Amino acid sequence: MSQLLYLIRHGKALHNELFETMGVKAFRIPEGIDPPLVKEGIDQSIQLRQNWVHKDEIELILVSPLTRTLETAMNIFQELNIPIICLEFLREYPIGEDTCNKRSETNLLKNKFPKIDFSEIKLEKDELWTEKRETIEQLNDRLNQMKKYIQNRSEKKIAIVGHSSYLGQFKDNKISYQENGDEDLKHCYPYEYKL
Repeated sequence: MSQLLYLIRHGKALHNELFETMGVKAFRIPEGIDPPLVKEGIDQSIQLRQNWVHKDEIELILVSPLTRTLETAMNIFQELNIPIICLEFLREYPIGEDTCNKRSETNLLKNKFPKIDFSEIKLEKDELWTEKRETIEQLNDRLNQMKKYIQNRSEKKIAIVGHSSYLGQFKDNKISYQENGDEDLKHCYPYEYKL
């Protein structure tokens, strides 16, 4: 069975904004854990909700447990009555080193996003994040987990709200690095991918 995935990078978040003035340091500042969307990112996600013609065809939404993706998913899909499932393996690369990729405690997220199903998140605290950078091999293992999870689902049109490096590696087998002048995936743009 063929499945059509819509890969959506979150709206612009605080660490993306800080990158413009601080560079890569913005991803590693101690006070930068699990940053939210900034106004521009909120506007991007609302604009997608208002203008995306295929939004009502979506049968399932999968989302990373980081605040910026959860906010994006709710802004885009809040009017739809379809499952939104949060999955740990959808987190941004790298888990580790970059503080912006360390998630908040599960109970805090459940309270903030009551329409999202967190039953697949088994740990209250983020025990996956360490100060050691995740490897590409570990990322590819997580991508394979995602593929298997999706292939075991019956839905044919699925939105995945995630992150630039994670989704770039999935769709193009390439991670873009802004500091090298690479172009990131667009914020709040539904890239189509057939699985």
